[in-house]
Amino acid sequence: MRRFLIETWGCQMNVHDSEKMAGILGPLGYEATADVNRADLILLNTCSVREKAAEKVFSRLGQLRGLKRLNPDLVIAVCGCVAQLEGETIFRRAPYVDLVMSTAARGAGPRAYVTVMEGCNKSCTYCIVPFTRGREVCRSAQEILAEVRDLVARGYPEIEFLGQNVNAYHHGTDELSSLLRMSDRIEGVRRLRFTTSHPGHLDHRTMDAMRDVPSVCNHLHLPAQSGSNRILRLMKRGYTRERYLQKISYLRCNVPRIAFSTDIIVGFPGETEEDFTETVSLLRDVEFDQVYAFAYSARPGTVAAGMTNALPEALKQERLQSILTIQEEIQLRRNTALVGRSFEILLDGRPPKEGPGVRGRTTCNRIVHVPADASTPNTFLTVRITRAHAHSLSGEPLLGSRAA
Repeated sequence: MRRFLIETWGCQMNVHDSEKMAGILGPLGYEATADVNRADLILLNTCSVREKAAEKVFSRLGQLRGLKRLNPDLVIAVCGCVAQLEGETIFRRAPYVDLVMSTAARGAGPRAYVTVMEGCNKSCTYCIVPFTRGREVCRSAQEILAEVRDLVARGYPEIEFLGQNVNAYHHGTDELSSLLRMSDRIEGVRRLRFTTSHPGHLDHRTMDAMRDVPSVCNHLHLPAQSGSNRILRLMKRGYTRERYLQKISYLRCNVPRIAFSTDIIVGFPGETEEDFTETVSLLRDVEFDQVYAFAYSARPGTVAAGMTNALPEALKQERLQSILTIQEEIQLRRNTALVGRSFEILLDGRPPKEGPGVRGRTTCNRIVHVPADASTPNTFLTVRITRAHAHSLSGEPLLGSRAA
């Protein structure tokens, strides 16, 4: 039996691409391994969003070079966004690489990912995705629903729809809201999620589906990127702070106990102290349940990379640390308010640090650690929250709560 190892950088789209590749390799006679020294095939599934992404890939390839010397039959492949951007440069800089390909099983966890669309029609000035993924292409609802039925039959109770701008999905008369409603009617679908949404495409039909469709989880990842209207215009995001907050308010009024996560970029070219203060105030106004914050880094080929008023790296890092500190306080406070409440969690395996107990996730996307002998994945368990942390919760199972 030949063995493969896939290393994945990036977002859920990349994770899903890796799962699809793993699903293809299985029937070809490969089995997965976590030991790089035992692998006959190593796939690096790459992401180009972060700064120096290509250099990090080449650094990893340098680490793998010794394995290739010891085992000339080892196949090393690079795929994903860096592969698409760098192309033949990878062969020139790392001639021991066997394959370079753009992105094309699904994991053992309880959640299955379904790509409903690829590409992006937006023109955000900082983003390289439209260059690496191309224009929007949407799958038909019939094809998507057939995949959902297959996944449910395979034992996946939670489905997450993926797209660079997933709420821009449209195919014929179908859109994301109708896709959610049709998927909910498939027997066996217990939870539905979708990511990543663009605020400009978040319409009332989708928000009302979040309110009305029982299986749609009460969590939304809605990237704000900045709290300053001036910076949002420079980024060409296509919405204002006020419009963003209106949609947050509508959902809070209509979807019980909804949780929000977001992306924030600090240090965009020309960002003033006043602009940054507006972003901080957005965090305090919304009180997000989770924030993914990044210091701006120029991506070659983007409009923002040509802007001349770049901020010093030290200032960007200072602002980033400020955002992270404020957000950690917010998360701890919001999580503490959940102590004593009960939640149904979907178990997805053991905690990252091998310890006693299991880990699960609520519909509002909070991780809960439970010191219980209930390690079977894909199992629903009702727990009472006993302790809060900034990035997770601890809980105890309620007697007789376990259900498949």
